[in-house]
Amino acid sequence: MLRFLLMFFLIMVAVVTFNGCNGRLFSYKGATITQQDHIVQLQQGDQKGVWKTNELSLNYNYRMTPENLKVSGTVNLVGGFAIGFSSVERLVVQLLFLDDQGTVIDNVILYSADSHHSTQYIPMNFDRTIPIPANAHAISFSYDGELMDAGDDSAGVSIGNFPR
Repeated sequence: MLRFLLMFFLIMVAVVTFNGCNGRLFSYKGATITQQDHIVQLQQGDQKGVWKTNELSLNYNYRMTPENLKVSGTVNLVGGFAIGFSSVERLVVQLLFLDDQGTVIDNVILYSADSHHSTQYIPMNFDRTIPIPANAHAISFSYDGELMDAGDDSAGVSIGNFPR
């Protein structure tokens, strides 16, 4: 029985680790963006803008074609989050494709920072070409992360913004 439990535990750790790397275990499909100022209507041609919360801002540029969205830009910590912490323990920023009601129809990782990523390397750049799902009329962003203080490994703060 102990051997079975150990094997089950190891398999679960492998599944969570694998899915954590590809970002597909936890999908936002079906969730809704309720803040209208966080919704960016998709438009043909070259577009740019800033998407911002009180923790993080994304300066983005995109070019939409009938099949793809080429999106690039930078991720920046803002306010005290930019100067009060010395490393990013974890940060995942996702692009959310939305239908005309603001419901998430797909999510794709734009940027991912690993353990002990120094805040000296901010802004954090991204550049992706992503197939546009059918019925996508808008985009938004979400993020989840943890920032750490250099002086004390136990002093950290979680940041995040998710659709509901």
